[in-house]
Amino acid sequence: MAGIASFLVSALAHAGAWPIAVGEGQVISTTLFDNASSGYDDEGNLTQQVSFNKSEGSVYLEHGLSEKITVVLQSSYQDIQFTAGVDVVDFSGVGESYVGLRRVFWQSGKWVASGQAGVIFAGSGETVTDADLGSGSTNYEGRVLLGRSFGFAKRDGFMDIQAAYRYRPKMQADEQRIDATAGWYPSKKFQILTQGFYTRSKEQFEISRTNTRLKLQGSLVYNHNPKTSYQIGLYQTVAGRNIVKEKAFFVSAWKRY
Repeated sequence: MAGIASFLVSALAHAGAWPIAVGEGQVISTTLFDNASSGYDDEGNLTQQVSFNKSEGSVYLEHGLSEKITVVLQSSYQDIQFTAGVDVVDFSGVGESYVGLRRVFWQSGKWVASGQAGVIFAGSGETVTDADLGSGSTNYEGRVLLGRSFGFAKRDGFMDIQAAYRYRPKMQADEQRIDATAGWYPSKKFQILTQGFYTRSKEQFEISRTNTRLKLQGSLVYNHNPKTSYQIGLYQTVAGRNIVKEKAFFVSAWKRY
């Protein structure tokens, strides 16, 4: 099961390279429903038959500590049913939790560049792409973020790309990640988001095989008022190795203060 287990934790809702104003912040609460009936083998072919269902509630918070530093917190609670061959999992509990600091290093006109360092605390649930539930340990992540705002059809938009390396001590392989986001406001009330998430963990030790995953995500954000927004979206795994082919639906509430 460890060889085909999905990256079950929903991607952190990184809000991009831009800082949060001092003393202000936002809380994003997300409910996600995820399932899969097939998985990619070691050659990247969909040959594995699985039964995977997950519901998850997660909370993400970021708060401006100074003009350049933002604190980031995230945690989740999961309900998972997973069957692959003779392996069966039926689990409810806390997933991983994240604590990090993001700092702006350069900002000029439409561009901004930041760095982020974080610690990931393992829960009794899923923690890594290639390990059984609860078998992960405390991980450490370094992330660089580059953002640019732009105008299109007389409306505002932005692009954000992030590259991260997650160090996982003990018997888990390290991970490399690339996250890309493009957002555009067709009106003052609505925002369209398109995102891609790529993760790769190298083969390491005798118990670990290479895992890769590419997920594409699309969502629509409705800005109800200056303090509250609502998001609805879908994502799907489109390529991978030793990973299940996920399809997910999620809704989020954004609260700013």
